[in-house]
Amino acid sequence: METILTALAGALIGYLLGAFPTGFFAGKLWNVDVRRHGSGRTGGTNVLRTVGWGAFTITVLGDILKGIIAVLLARGLFPQAQVAHAATLLGVLLGHNWSVWIALLAKPDPNARYAPPPVGWGQWLAQQGRGGAGVATSVAAAAALFPPFLIGAPLPLLLLFVTRYASVASLSVAALFVAEGFLFALHGDIPWVYFVLAIVASTIIVLVHLPNIQRLRAGTEKRFGQRLIDRSTQRPNSAI
Repeated sequence: METILTALAGALIGYLLGAFPTGFFAGKLWNVDVRRHGSGRTGGTNVLRTVGWGAFTITVLGDILKGIIAVLLARGLFPQAQVAHAATLLGVLLGHNWSVWIALLAKPDPNARYAPPPVGWGQWLAQQGRGGAGVATSVAAAAALFPPFLIGAPLPLLLLFVTRYASVASLSVAALFVAEGFLFALHGDIPWVYFVLAIVASTIIVLVHLPNIQRLRAGTEKRFGQRLIDRSTQRPNSAI
């Protein structure tokens, strides 16, 4: 029972921190609601396309920071609970993708119809709380969990540089996470629960990238940094 409770506590910590909509607030500094442009996501790629490099930098740094803080906080509170540490990373990923804070910021849809709670809460969150894919945040959390996970980091960066598709780099992160998790667990460097975490987290990353995969196959996927709107004349706004 204690293991379950600490795992739930870790997941909650990860979710609440992971759900913080860094990209939304970064866009607001430039008077842009990124949810209304491009993919509608609040992740770094859409922020770059709809706002620019300044907001993108703020978004990525904020997303990295929240992933690290969540895992370090869980490890500080539950130093021996490896399941809780793994659950924290999973919570970060889920929170970044389906943020309760974004859902609360969204204008209610008068035409929306939801099932009775608790199923209806999930429907509301999925419809109103769509955030980013959470790859940068998950990588940061994984690094805080076990720094050698970053060994394979040059490969996604190389793929991003060569292909200029952020989705290709993100999918390679998912594959690397599983491969590294298996090898590290096999050699006894990490507990097997971290490998299970890698499988679950990577599956989520692939699932949220299914639209990107379809666009890649159709040849309609936009390149990394390709602008959707000309925001060159806009300046940061001091008020959010």
